[in-house]
Amino acid sequence: MKKFFILFATLLCFPLFLSACAKQVDYSRYVSERRSEIYLYRDDSLSLTINCVCREQPYNADGICGEGCDLVEVFVKFKKNPQTAQISISSFSGEMNYEAVKDGFSIVFSSAPFSSDGVDCTLTFDDTTSSFCALPVKDKGVISSDEALSIAVENSPQTFQNLQSNGNFLGEISIRLIYDDACYYYVGVCDRQSKVTAFLIDGSSGRVISTKNYSIFSNAMRSV
Repeated sequence: MKKFFILFATLLCFPLFLSACAKQVDYSRYVSERRSEIYLYRDDSLSLTINCVCREQPYNADGICGEGCDLVEVFVKFKKNPQTAQISISSFSGEMNYEAVKDGFSIVFSSAPFSSDGVDCTLTFDDTTSSFCALPVKDKGVISSDEALSIAVENSPQTFQNLQSNGNFLGEISIRLIYDDACYYYVGVCDRQSKVTAFLIDGSSGRVISTKNYSIFSNAMRSV
């Protein structure tokens, strides 16, 4: 009888052992888009925004995480639009494209994120050349993109667990630093049906401000 109770106790503990040994999903491996840094410059004639992004190529919100590519996105808004605009940043130089929808000039090029406290830029538009330093929006009090992802997981663990299968994650994750007089993070979890659960997180306190569910095909929130 004693042997029976020992065997019974062992069997009870066995499922717990299997659960403890189950493969934990590393959600950071499924980040298909990460906007980690934003640099800004503003004066009386223009405003410039630099986004440092790692994004799958081609970018497609289909719930499948592709191989990422480091990109720098530059957008310039002029008080009075010039005919042409060309920018030089670090070792890159190129002519910017006018975007009628945003009423400004933009350019995207391949580059690792800048690690300095400022990004030196030279902007040539019409007959004017202007050199300046764009400054980072993040300070030491702003959480990292990895911390923003962890906060989203802690806030809604079931959202992430529902997409797990045999140690894999059947979805993709977008993390975007946003600046609007303060830093915020957008964390979007996209499944294989292009349905998204999105979290807006305060960049300083880490508080989840809002959560929203939407479909890529019926909502433009992915362009934040």
